[in-house]
Amino acid sequence: MGGTNGTLQLLEILERQSEREAAHGRRAAIPAPRRAARVDLPETGPAPVAGPSAAPVGPVLADPVAAASATSAAWDAGPAPVGADAAATADPGGGAVGPASADGRSRARVLVAVAGLGLVAACWSGTSALLADRVPEGTAVAGTSIGGLDRAEAVRAVESALQPRLSAPLPVQLAALPGAPTPERTASVDPASAGLELDAAATVSRAIGPVGLPTTLWRQLRGGGDVAPVVDADPTALAGAVDRAAVALDVPPVEGAVSFATGQPVATEPVPGVAVDRTAAADLVRRAWLAPLGAGGQEAQRPLVLPSREVAPEVTSAEVADALARQALPAVAAPLAVLVSGRGVVLAPAQVLPALSVVPSDGALRLDVDGAVLAAAVVAADPATRVPSVDASLDTSTGTPVVVPSVEGSEPDPDALAVSAEQALLATGDGRTAQTGTRPVAPALSTEDVAAMGVTSLLGQVVSPLTADPARTTDVAAAARSLDGALVAPGGSLDVGALLGAPTPEAGYVPASVVVDGRATPTLAAGSTQVASAVLAAAFAAGLQVDARTAPESWNPRDPVGLDAVVGPDTPLVLTEAGATGALLRAEVADGSLRVQVWGGQGRAVSLETAPASDPRPALQVLDTSPECVPQPGQDGFTTTVTRTTTAAAPPDGAAAAGPSVDELTTTYAPRTSVTCTASTPTPGSVAPALD
Repeated sequence: MGGTNGTLQLLEILERQSEREAAHGRRAAIPAPRRAARVDLPETGPAPVAGPSAAPVGPVLADPVAAASATSAAWDAGPAPVGADAAATADPGGGAVGPASADGRSRARVLVAVAGLGLVAACWSGTSALLADRVPEGTAVAGTSIGGLDRAEAVRAVESALQPRLSAPLPVQLAALPGAPTPERTASVDPASAGLELDAAATVSRAIGPVGLPTTLWRQLRGGGDVAPVVDADPTALAGAVDRAAVALDVPPVEGAVSFATGQPVATEPVPGVAVDRTAAADLVRRAWLAPLGAGGQEAQRPLVLPSREVAPEVTSAEVADALARQALPAVAAPLAVLVSGRGVVLAPAQVLPALSVVPSDGALRLDVDGAVLAAAVVAADPATRVPSVDASLDTSTGTPVVVPSVEGSEPDPDALAVSAEQALLATGDGRTAQTGTRPVAPALSTEDVAAMGVTSLLGQVVSPLTADPARTTDVAAAARSLDGALVAPGGSLDVGALLGAPTPEAGYVPASVVVDGRATPTLAAGSTQVASAVLAAAFAAGLQVDARTAPESWNPRDPVGLDAVVGPDTPLVLTEAGATGALLRAEVADGSLRVQVWGGQGRAVSLETAPASDPRPALQVLDTSPECVPQPGQDGFTTTVTRTTTAAAPPDGAAAAGPSVDELTTTYAPRTSVTCTASTPTPGSVAPALD
């Protein structure tokens, strides 16, 4: 009965397929087994074969079971007897058939079996061919139903359903280890950079199954199910994309350590880290990329939780405890004596502590001493242990620049001090003494460096008179000291603001007053505009290049017109020596004036021309009745241009000299209001504030 039922199911499928094809104007034929003309049986030799003729079957089979039974009976009956042979084999009395009749029936059963197998094979082959491009009912890919579709339709359906996910980044997260909190870090994997691609055709082929296999035909009869998409991946690209995401997800271990930050040694216990298992994560990303969302299981989670592994710290808790007890605590238990070339210094634990740390070494912890920090502590405790170097300079007091040689300095050798101190800090009593020699300290500018600059001549000079305010003069003198002696190498730049630095009492500045909008305003940088203007004018006359300059809002007749400047954090003044020789800046306060000089090499001639003022704008006149009023001189506004012509000397090889170069510096000044005080009267003997 099992065989009959299977045959019926096959024939019903064929009948439905034939009906669909008939509806489209086509007819289907079931292949029949070919009929052999003769069959050679070993027992009897050649024998004629009789049986039903193979005939094409139309779209509808009427009672296929009865037809099959009739065919079987015909085969069982064997060939009809003819002539004498029929008489010889017949039983005249209607009794049992003789041996010849039995052999015929045996041959007939063999032939029927062969024909039946052929019919089953033909039905199997025909059914498999008809269903080769049909997706079984109930089949779904990533949540999208494709059952009943032909191959091409199913491929298009899979591509359309998964298209939005093909380029969307895959969010990933690190899996927490048992007993550890879940890391909150997330990252993403870009499918394109990971080399992930959907193979829709292969996915549909997987859903249909191989043609001709019993499992494929059974799936067609029973119905399909969920089919995972076929994903192609470039292993190298996928590994790289996973590694990039893992870098953002990995939680490094907390190494055991001993810190001195609080002023006392404190131990930090080691904590294991968590890292992405790169190999397992790459396989999971490939499988989970297009997995159906919300279906449950690890592959359907978003963010996708990547497998992780524990990363053990390099140092154990026992090693941390040992380093604390046997190294860190003894290091700060008592003062440290230091001998620098025989000169003794004693440092308290608090002075030594900034130089100490405990570092990993060969899987353990050891005390480490920063020699430079400890050497600085020694010098701070006894400055005589360090002899500063002296840069070479130029003396222009005689009117001709003379090179003053540089002087080499010395300081405690930090490397030798570190090695000796690491041993002494773990000792007790007289053993807590570190010893070191000194090492030379080279000057920043050597004698040879300064001599090679070729500074021989005074190229530009400005003498600017000072006011009668002694506080203002003190500030101008402090600024001049910051600038005096500055050397500019050939092609180098001079940042005036950086040389001046912040005006502080430590730098020699004192509070002074300047007048701003008719009021006395206290400042620590009185006269800074006067100093900056004198430097700019002298440098411009010497042929230096002006890289940055900010003009004052209005002109002060004290300063060179068109060549004045302000200097500050937001208003830099930068000059460059673009020639082949260096430049020297000298600045000093003498005889009630500020004198600024720029020295350089011979080889160029500079001439300056100031254009007449243009675009005049008259100053306002104000009468101020406030008792706080301070008189302020007025000044009309105008525009002016200073033109510089620089002519280079002829080259020593006799070649033609380059033509003159022309630079222009144009300045537009705003008018400054004239303030006349009507209520206040100057205190006898007092000095009125001046403009900056």
